[in-house]
Amino acid sequence: MRTYWPRFDLSDFENSVPAIEYLDWYIPRLIQERKHNLSFSGMQYDWDIPDLLQDGIYDIGKKHMGKIADPRILIANREGVEVDNVLICHGATQGINLSLLAMITKLRSVKQNIVVAVESPTYAPLPQSALILANEVIKITRNPPSSGIGNWRINKQEWADAMIKSDILMITPVSNPSGWNLDVNDRKWIADFAQEHNVGIIADEVYIDAYRSKPNFHPMHKYGNGNISINSLTKIYSLGQIRFGWIISDKDTIEIARRVFMTFSGVMGSPTMRIASAALQRLDDVDTAIEYYRSQNLPKLRAVLQRFSIKWNEPEAGIFGCFELPNKILAEDFADGPCKDNDLLVIPGSMFCDSLKNWVRVAWSIEPKSFDLAISALENSLDSAIN
Repeated sequence: MRTYWPRFDLSDFENSVPAIEYLDWYIPRLIQERKHNLSFSGMQYDWDIPDLLQDGIYDIGKKHMGKIADPRILIANREGVEVDNVLICHGATQGINLSLLAMITKLRSVKQNIVVAVESPTYAPLPQSALILANEVIKITRNPPSSGIGNWRINKQEWADAMIKSDILMITPVSNPSGWNLDVNDRKWIADFAQEHNVGIIADEVYIDAYRSKPNFHPMHKYGNGNISINSLTKIYSLGQIRFGWIISDKDTIEIARRVFMTFSGVMGSPTMRIASAALQRLDDVDTAIEYYRSQNLPKLRAVLQRFSIKWNEPEAGIFGCFELPNKILAEDFADGPCKDNDLLVIPGSMFCDSLKNWVRVAWSIEPKSFDLAISALENSLDSAIN
């Protein structure tokens, strides 16, 4: 049986690079073009690029420097930091690599063996980038709540043991696939413990903007300690096709990351910068759409799961969540059996962690009419699988 979850060691790949194996599962199923899709990891918002750029659409191929509102300034103002605390890059995945390289560069002068602790469940490029760039990767877990409802939590002893051995901690505060943000107390404990033990934190925060209006919105860079926050226009703001992201940290770390970026990538492309500059000034449009989709779509999902007595741990914000299938049904079998029979695509939890083989991630990030049809397909799929 194939395994698709992220790798935390180099077993069978000592002289190579592990594949991002969940894509080996997901891409062929995207190619199938199943009629109903609850698999999206990002918001499905239909940006009207000509309307967004207005007359600037005619300049899309011209150099942007000095011609547009600087995206760094827009992001700095939005996040309450100085411009020199912001680095623009080609999406969050490149931001992960830039962040690791910047932190490792600072550490190499005093330490040769770099150890990175990485949270699980997770986005595979976090631990697998660390496998390429560091010397050892330690897996630490965030677990579903014992009551079945509320934030996914950490075991502080497990995390303390790992962090004491580590130089860098990589986390995804809004976790994929649960959709839940870090518990406030857990996050503060992580930040304080890391600072006490000189551990730098890299936080992949591509979903955190969905929590911007919530009391527990607090990016990791705000804790200081050279921590890095990574974000992009891809997941919440539905502009993955332009590959635009950013990292925020202290000025010294950002300067190192900037030099790494220029070494590997030179400069950002003008079309990307023009579109991003315009979109950053209209992000509220997408925020409104997210809340509308939640209000229209979530009641229908709740009703279907209640019909099958499936406990639903609905996240406080955002665009997706996950649930455990009854009767120990394997999620991959469910996705490629009953769901395929009903022309539906969902994501097995095993794409994120080996302990989530019986879990399914579903998104409500599509317009309500499409969601109506997709949720009906989900109901038929569950009926087939369970009965």
